Amino acid sequence: MVRVQLWEGEQRLGLFNVYAPFLADLSLLFQVAILLVLLVSLRFKFKRSYLRHGVSMGLAVVLHTVSIFVVMVPSLLASGGLFGDLLDRLALVVLSHAVLGSFVEVLGLYLLSVLALNRGVTKACFKNKVIMRVTFALWVVELIVGVYVYFLLYTFG
Repeated sequence: MVRVQLWEGEQRLGLFNVYAPFLADLSLLFQVAILLVLLVSLRFKFKRSYLRHGVSMGLAVVLHTVSIFVVMVPSLLASGGLFGDLLDRLALVVLSHAVLGSFVEVLGLYLLSVLALNRGVTKACFKNKVIMRVTFALWVVELIVGVYVYFLLYTFG
């Protein structure tokens, strides 16, 4: 953790970047944790431990939901005039991240509901293998775009 004095009397606390608010750094860490859960879940899938795979993916969806409603939506609402110029690079990137994240969330909730409604029976889940792969790929793209948003917002203070 770095504590830097930007001007007399003011200090900012940053985990990764002194220009970033603590909540932004925390959100970035949270996204990395979700990625780790996804990777562990994939390991369960390759070991054919499908119930563990489903439960861990469910945990990733829950963490993603919490991240959206606790950090990202409030940040977006507090951003004020961010979308004043929709042709601005930052506005386009944030908007694409929000749309992609919403789509991933809907797909994740759908897949979680399939697992829950079928009481963990994996045959029902196998029918959604293509949706699972698409969801995972889009989730990784969303994470990359989110890191890019962080870079655009906080790299140059």
